[in-house]
Amino acid sequence: MDLAIPLAKTGVISAAANLWLAIPIGFIFGYALFHAGFTDSRRIAWAFYFKDVGVPVVMFSAIVTGMIGLWGLSLIGVLNISLVYMLPTYLVPMAVGGVLFGVGMVIGGYCPGTAIAAVATGKIDGMVFIGGFLIGSLVFGDFFPVWGDFYNSDYVGAFRLDQWLGIGLGPMVLIIVIVAVAGTVAMIFVQDFVWGKKDTMTRSRPFMKLQGALVAAAVVIGIIFAFFPTESFIDDTVETPFYIVPRADVTEAAP
Repeated sequence: MDLAIPLAKTGVISAAANLWLAIPIGFIFGYALFHAGFTDSRRIAWAFYFKDVGVPVVMFSAIVTGMIGLWGLSLIGVLNISLVYMLPTYLVPMAVGGVLFGVGMVIGGYCPGTAIAAVATGKIDGMVFIGGFLIGSLVFGDFFPVWGDFYNSDYVGAFRLDQWLGIGLGPMVLIIVIVAVAGTVAMIFVQDFVWGKKDTMTRSRPFMKLQGALVAAAVVIGIIFAFFPTESFIDDTVETPFYIVPRADVTEAAP
């Protein structure tokens, strides 16, 4: 296990300290989930009906914050992005898994992480959900030979959106910021339109007033970063980056 920021890999902290840091970070993350409403299965399920879009708004905020943070720390030389693990892409299996995951969240109101946080607050439905995904995990493992080939199919490596669109990573950062902001405003509008402003305005008004400055700052930062070339963030000339060994590079030894 390793932190997303490679402090142990670069020698800033020891491997033992890296493990111990997981405890306070876990408490902080759990509190953040609770404070954002992620430990309430009703609020998570309501997001799919646009009754309460607070949860996806928080997710958009987290994505933009993490993305801009990684980009900025890399540009000033604090973080070597090539040491950060990036999840490899198995396109079709991940698309199918995403649909199943979404259906599970609508039915159960949780994902594994939020369910564990809910259990910490004494939620019985969170305990039931954890039991369900543990059983599902066992069934998935036992029957893996049946769908294992599909699970490992359509591999494209640590593939990025800027590569897919054929643009620089800087403009891609700006596009994602704009999409996140526009998506947030659109979801709040749909929420108020479908369910009426009487109950939802108390939630949408604080966003527009209190977070408006943060949204503007994110857009400005995204515009600034759009002018930095991809090479200033990540070196694509490296044949096999540290964070992933492509399956195409792995060859089985001859018997």
